[in-house]
Amino acid sequence: MTETPMDGTPPRNGPDARDWFAPPAEQTSDITYSGALPAPRPTAPLPVPIPGTLKPPTDLRVWPPLEPEAEDSSTQPFPALRTNRQPPPMALAPALPPAEAPAEAPGETLVEAPTGPPAEVSAQEPSAPARRTGLLVGGAVLSVVLAVGGPTVFGYQTYKYSRPDYTVHVVPPGQAGVWQHVSWRVTVEKVKDPTGKPERSDRQWLKVLVTRTALDAEGAIRHGEPAEITFTDRAGRTWQVEMVNNETPPDTKDNVIGTPYRLEMMAVVPPPVADEVEVALRPSTYRSVPGQSADDFVKAAFTATERDDQVLRFRR
Repeated sequence: MTETPMDGTPPRNGPDARDWFAPPAEQTSDITYSGALPAPRPTAPLPVPIPGTLKPPTDLRVWPPLEPEAEDSSTQPFPALRTNRQPPPMALAPALPPAEAPAEAPGETLVEAPTGPPAEVSAQEPSAPARRTGLLVGGAVLSVVLAVGGPTVFGYQTYKYSRPDYTVHVVPPGQAGVWQHVSWRVTVEKVKDPTGKPERSDRQWLKVLVTRTALDAEGAIRHGEPAEITFTDRAGRTWQVEMVNNETPPDTKDNVIGTPYRLEMMAVVPPPVADEVEVALRPSTYRSVPGQSADDFVKAAFTATERDDQVLRFRR
């Protein structure tokens, strides 16, 4: 049975007790070379280029084949553009020899013409930079006018639409004012402060009683609350009136023709004008048509030409 060095222990049971990796017996144990080293092989020095003796490269282009050089070929990165444009006539005209100065006659002296501007200069058209500057200035001015005037005009039109020039209908004292199939009647009386606070010398409470009566079926449809009710004096000053109670039925079918419905309001005015202020009532254009759908209501609201610019002014 042959032993293997798997366990790392060399065999020691034979006549040869050498190590496992030892060289054979016929080989000397000293394998170091102690002789003379061979001389290095001489190498030729690198060629040094000498000016004037370099040879052109010998490599040739094989593919693609070279094209024959044309007379109009160009070595620029971009090919030269061909054009049929001709030079201006002045370039084609032959050069004229310089004019010779006229010979001065004996006893004569040449006087040079003045080089300054003429006495009178005719009006000329403005140059291109001047026209461009004028256009820029005009455009800037127009932009400013549009930027400032546009919103102003739009705001004024909106204001005029929301607060048009009212048409005032004067109602004599104690009488009723009729507008759009509805009769309106107004009474005013002085009252004490409804809040129970002590009376003040700089204010006077007024109670306004307005009655609305439908004259026909169209009047019953127009049962909306007045668009505005104010107190106004002879100087044009106004005081707001607040709604306290409105007995008008909200449904059209409950509005009976010929039946007066009361609207109670309160206001505060200065005592000096408490006996002269007049009620300005602006009826609403709202129409509550029975059985009208929402689409028809919206369509009628956008197509209606009536405006709430009519005012009833009740004298006292």
